Amino acid sequence: MKVASVVEHSEGAAQKKLPGAGRDPIRLVKLLRGVEADGAAAHGDLEIAEIAYDSRKVKPGTLFVAIHGEKTDGNKFVPDALARGAAAIVSEQARPEAIPAEIPWIKVPDARKALACVAANYFGHPAEVLKLVGVTGTNGKTTTSYLVDSILRAAGCEVGLLGTIAYRLVRVSRPAIHTTPESLDLQNFLAEVVRAGGTHAVLEASSHALALDRLWGCPFAVAIFTNLTRDHLDYHKTFDDYFAAKRRLFEGTGGCGAWRGRHQS
Repeated sequence: MKVASVVEHSEGAAQKKLPGAGRDPIRLVKLLRGVEADGAAAHGDLEIAEIAYDSRKVKPGTLFVAIHGEKTDGNKFVPDALARGAAAIVSEQARPEAIPAEIPWIKVPDARKALACVAANYFGHPAEVLKLVGVTGTNGKTTTSYLVDSILRAAGCEVGLLGTIAYRLVRVSRPAIHTTPESLDLQNFLAEVVRAGGTHAVLEASSHALALDRLWGCPFAVAIFTNLTRDHLDYHKTFDDYFAAKRRLFEGTGGCGAWRGRHQS
C-alpha cells in the first residue's frame, strides 16, 4: 500500500501531509466528524490545536475529553483543564452550573468512543493506511504478535508492533505503558508508523482495551484469538463479560469519520 494514497489536503491549502505529520489547528466541526454531539454547532469554527484526556497535558487551545478511567472520573479534572487553557470540553455529563456559558461544552453519549473518533480525525485516520492485525486471548498474545511480526518483516513489510513489551514504531521503540494504548495515544503511534513508511501494524488487543473502546474505529484486516481462561475477573466481574470483551475484536470495533469498514473482517 502506498503511503502517498492517504496524504491529506489541509483546508484551503494545497500542501500535502502524511497522517500525524504535525497538524495545524483543526476546526472543531471537522474534529467531531462521526461523533454524536450536542452543543457543537455553535462552535464549529473554533480551532483546536491539540487533544488531551489527561488535564496535566492540557495547553492553550486543547480539546479536553473527560473520560471515565478505571479509578477516577475525568470530569473531576475539568476545572484544572480549563485553568490550563482548554478551549473546549467533551463530556458525557451536562454542563455544570459552575462552568461559564462561554466555554464550549460538547455533550456526547459515550466519551470514550468520542475520544477515539476525535483522535482518528485529528491524526488523519492512520489506521486506514495500515493493515492492522489484532491478537487477543488470555495467554500467548505477546508470543503470537511477535511471530506475526517476524513473518511480515520476513516478507519485506515495514511493521509497527504495539504490545506488552514495547511499542515499536517500525525503527524506534517506546516504553509500553499499557498492553494496548489509550485511543488517543494509539492513533498517535499509528501515525508515527505511517510516517516511518509502515505498511502493517500488529497490536495486542487486551480485554481491558476492548471493553474501554481504545480500539474503537480501527479496521482490523486480521483478528487472532489464542485462548480464554478464567482470568481478569476482578475487572470483568463474570466470565461471560470477559468473553464478550474478547469477542468485540471479531464483531467489529466500530467506525469513525471517513472509515467505512473496508478492511474489517
